[in-house]
Parts: sequence; C-alpha cells; structure tokens
Amino acid sequence: MAIDFIELSAELRLWLLLFRNDLMQQPWQLFIIAWISVFVVSGFLIRPISLIGKSIEYKRPPISSMITASILLCLITGFLNTLIPDFLIVWLWIFLLPFILSLLTGFFYLLINKNSKILRNSIALFTANFYIEADKSFLQGTLRALIRLIWEQPQTLIGHGIGQILNCTGFVSSVALSDGIAILTGNIPLANGVALGSYILVTSRYSGTDTHIDLSERNSYLMALIRHELGHTFQSRRSGPLYLFKYGIPSAMSQGWTEKDAEFRSDRYLLINYGLPPIFSSYQKDYSPVGANTAAYLLMLATMIWGAVWGATAGLFGAYLFIAGFIALFNLGKIHSKIL
Repeated sequence: MAIDFIELSAELRLWLLLFRNDLMQQPWQLFIIAWISVFVVSGFLIRPISLIGKSIEYKRPPISSMITASILLCLITGFLNTLIPDFLIVWLWIFLLPFILSLLTGFFYLLINKNSKILRNSIALFTANFYIEADKSFLQGTLRALIRLIWEQPQTLIGHGIGQILNCTGFVSSVALSDGIAILTGNIPLANGVALGSYILVTSRYSGTDTHIDLSERNSYLMALIRHELGHTFQSRRSGPLYLFKYGIPSAMSQGWTEKDAEFRSDRYLLINYGLPPIFSSYQKDYSPVGANTAAYLLMLATMIWGAVWGATAGLFGAYLFIAGFIALFNLGKIHSKIL
C-alpha cells in the first residue's frame, strides 16, 4: 500500500495548527503563579542543615534561580497539559493527595496532643520538592530544580508520597534537608534504608538517636546507613527516569554491583565536598561509576512515544512499565549490563 505523502503532510499541518491553538488556550497565568508561589514559599520555610553536624548560617535561595525554574516548569507544564492532559492530572493527584492527608493529620495531631512533629514533617517533605541550595550559582540552582522535578521522576514523586504516608502514621521522627536531599529518619518499615530520588528513608531503630545527623561519625550505624543511601540518590541524579530499573530493582534483588557503585559515589562526594575519608571497603580511586547507557534512554523514549501515540496516557504508562521491566532484567546480575 503506497503512502500518500501529500495527504500525510496535510494532516500533520492540521494537527500542528490544532496543537498551537490548544497550547495558546492553556491557563498560563495560573501555571506561572503556582510555580513561583511554591518556590518562594518553600525558600522561606526551608531550614537546611550540614551533613557533618556543623551549624550553618541560613540564607535564602537565589530568587533568580527560583523565577527561572518557575518559568521553564510553566512552559513544560503547558506543553504536557496540551499533549497528554490525563498524565498531568494523575501526577498532580499522586503528588498532592499524600501531602494533604499528612498535613491534615498534622493539624489534628497538634490540636489533640499539642505536638507539631507530624505537621512540621509534612511541610518539610513538601517543600523538599522545591529545595534549591543557597550556595548554588544561578545556573546550578535552576538545573537542580529541573533535575528534581523533571529528570528524577517518577522516583522523587514516589519518595515524597511514601514519606508523607509514613509521616501520617507516625513512623517519621524527623526530616532533615541538606545538599538538595530530604533525609527521613524514624521507625521506617522499609528494610533498613531506601533512596527514592531526592528522598532518603532510613530506620533509626538500631541507633540511639534519630534527630542528629553528622556523617563524620565513623562508628555510627545510622550515619553509615545514610552515607550508603546518599550514593543511591547520586545514582538517581545521574540516571533520571531509568534509576528505578537500572539501579533500584537490581539493588533490592541482587545486592551486587549497585551497592558498590552507590558506596563509591557517596564516599567520593563526601571526600570532595566535606573532606571526609572513605568508610566503605568498596572504595577504590580507580573505580568508574556505572551509568545508564544511551541505548537504554533511546529505547525507553521510542517505546513511550509509541505507547502514547497508540493508547494516549494509558499507553504511555503501559509502555513505560514494559520497557522499564525489560531494562531491569538486564541488570539483575552481580555485574552490570553493558548493553542497557
């Protein structure tokens, strides 16, 4: 069957015309006001700490980074809402519902028990999504916001949701924000620790404290646990949407190369930025961190585009889960896949 390129070109021009019209009809003022509001409010509420236990002077994040990130996110929001509006609605519900439940629980807990812990934790978990470090340059701050809210999805979305749900039920003792990361400690019922995007959840049941963080303490089980999970957050920053399947599932199932890679990344970061000597036996100066291959990104992108064209939002999710599971299978061994 011959392809009628003239008819195909006419249909494409019509689609572009309709798309441009729909794009112009988006509630741009609402989008920009919403994004700027959450960044500015979060910038006033966040009180970061030092990973090595030192007191730090509070400084507000650069307003230029917050405004620029808000504008870029506004454009991305409008574009996605034009192409796949159902996807944006699902994301918004998954993002807001756990926060609202945690916030309301915190209010009731405060009224009944005169304790603001759950309320404070819920706000800290929410604002962590918009956390820009004050010491970052304009470009670094803008990129950090975009990486967390766009590149590190869906793991950061999942980390925020799980954190809020655990906070509702009283499992979270404290939330500390540092280096662009939210560290949740308490009686966490998720193994000993887990890293989901910019959120680290660690149990303090084997430690005498759950509110003090000082990664320079070499003999503390809790600090070693946080250091390990810190490495997984750097894997997330590096691999983005492939994190759960390149590192996350293999880490949970095989305990192989993913752990050595995470420990190296953590030790290297803390050595360079804080001068802390390595504590993990896997640290080697000549070790090369393992990244996701370009083929994996291209395969995922092509599959998701095909899924979106074939089945809209449902097809997009289905294609994502299918290809993600396929990529995970390639990385379940003790040695990482050099293909995907």
